[in-house]
Amino acid sequence: MLTMTQVAKKILVTCALPYANGSIHLGHMLEHIQADVWVRYQRMRGHEVNFICADDAHGTPIMLKAQQLGITPEQMIGEMSQEHQTDFAGFDISYDNYHSTHSDENRELSELIYTRLKENGFIKNRTISQLYDPEKGMFLPDRFVKGTCPKCKSPDQYGDNCEVCGATYSPTELIDPKSVVSGATPVMRDSEHFFFDLPSFSEMLQAWTRSGALQEQVANKMQEWFESGLQQWDISRDAPYFGFEIPNAPGKYFYVWLDAPIGYMGSFKNLCDKRATPPASTNTGRKILRPSCITLSAKTLSTSTACSGRRCWKAATSVSRLTCSCTAT
Repeated sequence: MLTMTQVAKKILVTCALPYANGSIHLGHMLEHIQADVWVRYQRMRGHEVNFICADDAHGTPIMLKAQQLGITPEQMIGEMSQEHQTDFAGFDISYDNYHSTHSDENRELSELIYTRLKENGFIKNRTISQLYDPEKGMFLPDRFVKGTCPKCKSPDQYGDNCEVCGATYSPTELIDPKSVVSGATPVMRDSEHFFFDLPSFSEMLQAWTRSGALQEQVANKMQEWFESGLQQWDISRDAPYFGFEIPNAPGKYFYVWLDAPIGYMGSFKNLCDKRATPPASTNTGRKILRPSCITLSAKTLSTSTACSGRRCWKAATSVSRLTCSCTAT
């Protein structure tokens, strides 16, 4: 319990978003139980805690799984969301809000962040060569291509990294690539893609990661990526794809890792729309470092300016910096 001199905190807590193409397993549940224990402890101490999460509901795996089941992606993620929430309720996980990245809030925020980045010159267009499955009529994401690692020559490795030697590479570098979807040998095709100019924020991000905002171990891992040099990040995917279509770009969709981290904001915004007084400080429980710590931080820090209203809670949150319409002074 809080003493007379202590002030109750307003805390927002999240867990990693479960992917909506399968059931909750023990690995998922362990994290959610651990977070729930911490949440309950903070509530017992007298702090105001709001506990949110959502399903990560976009991407090629979901599109293909729905095709296999003979249903639409929307139907599949709806059924999976109900199953996930039932499982969490069965373990008494005390969520205040459980949402989905396939939501109006997430679409709004994703489009807004993208538009701000584009207006500020941080979205670059260029034509790239990609592996294309001639049997399925679709471009192949890196995890849907397998072949021999170009570094250590280990067979049966995915198109983005080798699980044997740890090397990272592009799918086009694989030796003897094969489509995971059909088994066909992919062919090369050109397509225009949109890239987030992440290197422009290297200095800002390095300063932020060393500001004390992160655990030392996480900051050290970030430093490894800075030392090897940040690369422009491909945030687009070609149709067919299940996700949000990019504004003014027919047939192009936001890569799932563009809108998935923003899904935390979408779930938070959904909660804020339901409640008059949202939390003011954030503790995000997220373990996938590169998209969450690097790209999400760059996207939000570079596209927003905090509300200047002294009485506006929105000055404290990334969501609000993008959406605030208050009249506070």
